[in-house]
Amino acid sequence: MHKNAALQIILKVVSVLITVGGAVRLVANKQTFQSFLIGELWVDHSYFVYIYRVLGAFSVFVGITVFCVAQDPAQYSRLFKVWGLCFLFIAIVMFLAGYFLHMSFVHYGFDFAFCVLIALVCFSLSR
Repeated sequence: MHKNAALQIILKVVSVLITVGGAVRLVANKQTFQSFLIGELWVDHSYFVYIYRVLGAFSVFVGITVFCVAQDPAQYSRLFKVWGLCFLFIAIVMFLAGYFLHMSFVHYGFDFAFCVLIALVCFSLSR
């Protein structure tokens, strides 16, 4: 029982962090990037702003879903394995796209690392 309670707390904390990260993406602008000392990475092109907002909405969705799943993690162990595979796939696509587009790793490295980290957390929770 104690292990399950600790797992619930960890999942809730991770879900809040994911949700807050997504919310920041939803409202981010050049000033937001500058406040994180990465202002040179902001792109004003509407396509990139659109993609950034879509990724923010997806992150909020995942955060809320993880918070709901945290109520009974053992019941959703297969779901965590699927999420882990999906986030690993997203990370691989990000890495390959950035590499083959000759982008600096600074431009996609944080998102790549974030997806790999979430995938690892999901795989560890699926056990």
